[in-house]
Amino acid sequence: MLESIEPRRARETHKQRIDAAMEVLSRLLQEGTSDRRKAVKLLEEVYKERAVQPIRGKAWPEDIWDKEMATLYVIAKYALALNEENPELFHKLFSYEETLEEASELIREKPPEEARKLALFMLGGSINDNTVARMLRIVATTIIMGFASENTIIELLHKLVKVFPEHERTVRKYARYFIALRVAQAIAARLIRSRIEKEAFKQALAARIGLDKIMPDDEYIAFIASTVFEVPRRRLARILSMEEKEGKARGKARRRSAAGS
Repeated sequence: MLESIEPRRARETHKQRIDAAMEVLSRLLQEGTSDRRKAVKLLEEVYKERAVQPIRGKAWPEDIWDKEMATLYVIAKYALALNEENPELFHKLFSYEETLEEASELIREKPPEEARKLALFMLGGSINDNTVARMLRIVATTIIMGFASENTIIELLHKLVKVFPEHERTVRKYARYFIALRVAQAIAARLIRSRIEKEAFKQALAARIGLDKIMPDDEYIAFIASTVFEVPRRRLARILSMEEKEGKARGKARRRSAAGS
């Protein structure tokens, strides 16, 4: 199967987010600041000024803006080559993201036992669910911005289950989120225009990943499509079956209202 979303079209679905990231990076470069806390605060301010949401599922964790630095990292490295143009500032701002990406590459490339030892060494001797999710976030962001192949995260998901089996639940949970994110993005890119196309796309990606219990429901996809990609609810209603539930709920509300009038 070919890439589900062509890189240029993938980036078009993130235009506002990429523009916001560019503004943040430009201001950081102008000020010559490499203070990560200031960068996170500026990222939050610029996103809010532009009414741009961080890339996320339904949860809003306390560290969401620090996690969204993954987007800044991907744009800085893969769109602007800031790691080559201004390596000192880049490394100070994104040392954590660099470490996570390097660890993900080791996990994909090395045998499980060796990969575990190396990854634990790089990550300070221990790894928790949040670390696993943030590692996957780096790779996922690179893919949905059109700078890497979906095969990268598929390989990583499979290897993580072998390298860190104690975090299998987190890996499966992230796989489900990635499928929802990718389907939502395909809807935003107008590659999916019907329920049949949606289901085919979702089933194909889930089959490629091949882990158990990772199929997202349409309600979850709708939330990400409307929140992260700003797809109009009317368009989602034609594609996602969760609208049937909403329609029934509205119908009941109208009937209750009529009965009470």
